[in-house]
Amino acid sequence: MADLGPFPLGPLTDLIERLFLACGLEAREAAVVARHVVDAEARGSRSQGLIRVGPYAGWARSGRVPPGAPLTVERDGGAVLVLDAHAGWGHPAALRAMELCIERASRTGVCLAAVRRMGHIGRLGYYVEHAARRGAIGLIACGGSSTAGSVAPWGGVAPIFGTNPIAIGFPRDDGPPVVVDVSTTQAARGTVMLAQKTGEPLPDGWAFDADGRPTRDPLRALPPHGTLAPLGGHKGYALALAIEILCGVLPGLWPPEASGNVVGAIHIEAFLPREAYGHALGELAARVKRGPTRPGVDEILLPGEGSARRAAASAARGVTVAKEVWAEIHDLASELGVRHPLLETAPGAARP
Repeated sequence: MADLGPFPLGPLTDLIERLFLACGLEAREAAVVARHVVDAEARGSRSQGLIRVGPYAGWARSGRVPPGAPLTVERDGGAVLVLDAHAGWGHPAALRAMELCIERASRTGVCLAAVRRMGHIGRLGYYVEHAARRGAIGLIACGGSSTAGSVAPWGGVAPIFGTNPIAIGFPRDDGPPVVVDVSTTQAARGTVMLAQKTGEPLPDGWAFDADGRPTRDPLRALPPHGTLAPLGGHKGYALALAIEILCGVLPGLWPPEASGNVVGAIHIEAFLPREAYGHALGELAARVKRGPTRPGVDEILLPGEGSARRAAASAARGVTVAKEVWAEIHDLASELGVRHPLLETAPGAARP
């Protein structure tokens, strides 16, 4: 895969924000979604990064996702909230839902929100990192929708589930947050979408064709031509089903017309003093990291450390972008009449 760049994060975010504004997003929506996709790219999560700009623009211009949709409280049970995102832009809605849970958990100890009709929200780690930076443990899970099914039950061939990801983030005193962010499939849908653009074959075990046979062809890995393989076989299928119940059945969204989410926050001081938590997690992290390594492994990383290091490196040096993705962004800008210095820079010549 050939890349262009590096492109500095600030100007790149500004360009993507301008594109979204030109597509009809409100100012706050455009800012949040632009920051999200560039942050994902900077962290190496390309499946939720700039590859999403084209589809998001299409959703906005077609009216599939309306601008300015509110996030309303449908039920308030103190430590439990039921919210409705009204099928609007998922990134700002998910961020607001997490903020509501953090604030409520500071009074109730924990808060869990079921969110109905949430749009696509990108990289789940983004939201639990936000909670961790606020000193809370954050969690978020996402169920699929009837239009986004890409995973069949174990042993089946008909897609029922989405990739049904889940993320949990823990604040840490002596390093970046511990962030567990996994889909219940071997690969994210966006990773396969990127492989379709670049023509690269998929690794073994990532997908099945329409007849249920393993395939490495990215063009035969998504419906209607195939399905993604669950993470760990029947175990990933079981976890996907559990998340579907939590995010679909519990919020009253089954059968789903839009994605459902569960968002939560845990106020650490409701369980133990913050200093005690920090000390214990520090001891656990140190024990994990100082353990012996396998041949060829220089360091044991905690979940989230690699992402944080890539983000720091990208902030300093900029990010490279797959040429196929950059071509889509360039064409979109031309179509929308958006001008920006990055678009006028010769490919590969941009510098932070």
